[in-house]
Amino acid sequence: MFTSKDKILVIDDQPSVRFGLRSLLEAEGYRVLEAETGQQALLMVTENAPQMILLDLRLPDADGIELLPRIKAIDDEVPVIILTAHGTIEAAIRALKSGAENFLTKPFDADGLLILIAKTLEQGRARRERLLIGLAEERVAAEYFLGQSETISRIHHTIERLAPSDTTVLLQGETGTGKGVLAHLIHRLSERHEKPFVEINCAGLSRDLLESELFGHEKGAFTSAVASKPGLFELAHEGTIFFDEITEMEPAIQARVLTVLEQKRFRRVGGVQEKEVDVRIVVATNRNLQAEIKRGRFREDLYYRLSVMPLTLPPLRERREDILPFVEHFVAHFNQKLNRRVQGVTPKAEAWLTSYSWPGNIRELRNVIERAIILCAGDRIHASDLPLSGPETSVAASAEDGEQFLSLDELERLHIQRVFAATGRNLSRTAEILGVTRTTLYNKLRKYRLESP
Repeated sequence: MFTSKDKILVIDDQPSVRFGLRSLLEAEGYRVLEAETGQQALLMVTENAPQMILLDLRLPDADGIELLPRIKAIDDEVPVIILTAHGTIEAAIRALKSGAENFLTKPFDADGLLILIAKTLEQGRARRERLLIGLAEERVAAEYFLGQSETISRIHHTIERLAPSDTTVLLQGETGTGKGVLAHLIHRLSERHEKPFVEINCAGLSRDLLESELFGHEKGAFTSAVASKPGLFELAHEGTIFFDEITEMEPAIQARVLTVLEQKRFRRVGGVQEKEVDVRIVVATNRNLQAEIKRGRFREDLYYRLSVMPLTLPPLRERREDILPFVEHFVAHFNQKLNRRVQGVTPKAEAWLTSYSWPGNIRELRNVIERAIILCAGDRIHASDLPLSGPETSVAASAEDGEQFLSLDELERLHIQRVFAATGRNLSRTAEILGVTRTTLYNKLRKYRLESP
């Protein structure tokens, strides 16, 4: 019996009907609200957000079917069950077309009504949960696919093509480039999206613990195994299992994972019975797997099974034209989260953001904007609000790119090139950020032989 404190609004002009329904519902643990007119009902829906509505068709000031769209305009997700003594097939069809979940005629069976209410509430909860999960996934996915860079567009198209298949995917890229987000997205776009998505980070787990987590164990398999436990492979059956930081997995466990890939079966730790499993595998690493193979840290045969579809995610410094769209997105996100009204960033702050090397990639940018929103005293983020050292940070931090010792002309050319790319090669916007006239900027673009409109 469902006994959570769901609120049910009873809309009926007859006190005896409301009393009977209240007694029936409160005995089941529901909270009951009452309204005898359409106007009262709309106010109740607005102020109390009930989880369900029981609606009579005939009210003193409104027709129930005409009231339905007005209720749905306030809360489109609230389920409505029509209860009426004047039931006709035509009225039932009209009610269902107007958004009612069900239609019952008086007198109704009390047990049948309670079963219908419980079932409808459960369906509503599941629908809301799917909606919230979908919105969260869309938001997270949108964070990665913001921007118009050619590289990210190619990756997006590749993901759309490979996701519906069962192909094993290898995601490579620096920390913070969005590998985990992409793994979730691949699962959500696949035929397995209604099945489990199971994630495990291989870093920091001992061999024994990782083995037990992946394959499960039988009771008595080791000292603390007081009961049998299914592993993540079993939990991910018919779904997707995501191995983050796969290079941290010890070779002995790698061999067992390879067996699962090839034979689709395994044994629990301490078990003798083989279990069959159907999972799609997605793995991620921020290391060079070929180098790990040469060092003897990663099995070559497993590498070839995992690298059916390798995808390399670019670092943020290689998609600088996407930085400002990310900034705009994160400002809007943290405005809502932190209840702020920041309008954007100043031109100097834009220059700093587009010039910085972003060693932590998207994750670092997100954290920087969150701190800046907190520190910002006005309605715009200034360069002083950013926890960065300025444009020179990217130069000092990128000695591997040969930028540690540059002439002033070389540094100016590099900075103009980055800001120009970050603004989508918008001449006016670039000139504003750099603090020069359009003519000066155009002359410098010609001087440094950079692309210009």
